[in-house]
Amino acid sequence: MRGFTLVEVMVVALLVSLMAIMSWRVLESLTRTQTILKSRGDALEETQYFFNQWRHDCQGLLPPDQWRDGPPVQIGENQIAWLVQAEDGVHRIGYVYAGGGLKRLDRGPFQNRGDWEADWQALVQGGELTGKVGELTVPGSIGLQARVWSDTGWATAVATAPGTLIRGMELAIPLAGTEIPLRQVCLTGQD
Repeated sequence: MRGFTLVEVMVVALLVSLMAIMSWRVLESLTRTQTILKSRGDALEETQYFFNQWRHDCQGLLPPDQWRDGPPVQIGENQIAWLVQAEDGVHRIGYVYAGGGLKRLDRGPFQNRGDWEADWQALVQGGELTGKVGELTVPGSIGLQARVWSDTGWATAVATAPGTLIRGMELAIPLAGTEIPLRQVCLTGQD
């Protein structure tokens, strides 16, 4: 009867230890990959939610028959605001990049036309964009840029002439570490 030699036992021990090390590395890699994919999935979900809310607000732009002094859209540095016709009345919606993040501001519903017109005029004349803060996030965002599409094409400032229709709005969100911002274009449905 013959047994295993010391060399054979050492070779088997070496192979088993190599397999253990390789399986440990594989498990560590799988865990790290799963963590990265989950964080990217969460970031994508947050971004989709942000753009879905923005699109909903955009499509609710106050109808032209309720405008008095031109379109109710105001674009500033790192912000955009407009009046929205909602089920419970008129709201002033704003999107702002401040304090290192994006915020959605909702002011309203206003009780009557005089209230929302006064609020809008105060904003147009340099008032501060305020309202209930909704925490919508786009991970990695470093700013906010907005444009509107009217009869004359894309513009970063809104023409105040009565009869100027806002046919669409574009929101661009620059991200840290990228050259091309995330963009979302929304048609308002106004003809």
